Amino acid sequence: MLYSVNQKIAEIIADDYQLVLMFEHLGIPLVVKEKTIGDICDKNQIHCSLLLTLINIYRNEPIDKLPELDGQDLHTLLNFLANSHRYYLEERIPAIRSLINQIGRSNPEAGTLLTNFIDTYTLEISEHFDYENSKVFPYIRSLLEGKIDRNYSVDRYKHLHSDIDESLADIKKLLIKYLDFKDEDNIRRELLHYIFDFQNDLRIHTLIENNILIPLIERYEDRLRERSQYNVEVQSNNAKQLSEREIDVLRLLLEGLSNKEVADRLCLSTHTVISHRKNISSKTGIKSLAGLTIYAISNGIIKVKHP
Repeated sequence: MLYSVNQKIAEIIADDYQLVLMFEHLGIPLVVKEKTIGDICDKNQIHCSLLLTLINIYRNEPIDKLPELDGQDLHTLLNFLANSHRYYLEERIPAIRSLINQIGRSNPEAGTLLTNFIDTYTLEISEHFDYENSKVFPYIRSLLEGKIDRNYSVDRYKHLHSDIDESLADIKKLLIKYLDFKDEDNIRRELLHYIFDFQNDLRIHTLIENNILIPLIERYEDRLRERSQYNVEVQSNNAKQLSEREIDVLRLLLEGLSNKEVADRLCLSTHTVISHRKNISSKTGIKSLAGLTIYAISNGIIKVKHP
């Protein structure tokens, strides 16, 4: 089922309890009263297209096309993912570990095997999140500030990015097929329930990164590269427009010197200075000193003097 901006949030959550967690990761309070998707988006400064896409991912709806998203959406996604990381490490894994400890008290051998597994997995997932928190997220924030890190790109993230839910399939297999232990309190069932939920949430987490975050970063990288290339070409063309002598003349004129004063400073005739001045106006298409000032600042010929 695909939702619209006029759909009431309470009705959507009632259809799928996992959306409670989604709204929590977004930092949206659960008591939504009669608010619609549009109302929630306006109040929390989230684009409806992004929220609808997230809801559809949680509802296992196919995402045929990435919606038109922008920098605000990247900020929202970063907060969403960071909140998810904290939830997994501070709530999900400790809850699973607590159940394993209960198993270990009456079944030491099974408890040891499961504890070793969860210890290894905790290290694996912590390293994954640390990499995203310390490298990927700062890189994205620098893109939003218009900066390009020449030593990093989303391609590196894609190659290193792994599906962090896959390892949980092994512990499920152990509990279902191989580990035989007394379980009078049905802890095995409760543990499997937690693991199934955790694995599904991590699967959604990976889908969001692969289907929304990474394509959106690629868009930003392409835009910044195009802009950077354009600026390089413009500056290169402008540098070729004016000769070194014309630049010297322009700098002095912008300091407020008269034609004769410029001529004296550069050991030229006044006629030559006037000739250079005409060439500058002809090449730039700018005649006024005010306009030439802007041109010179834009092209790095002079620097802005702050008071």
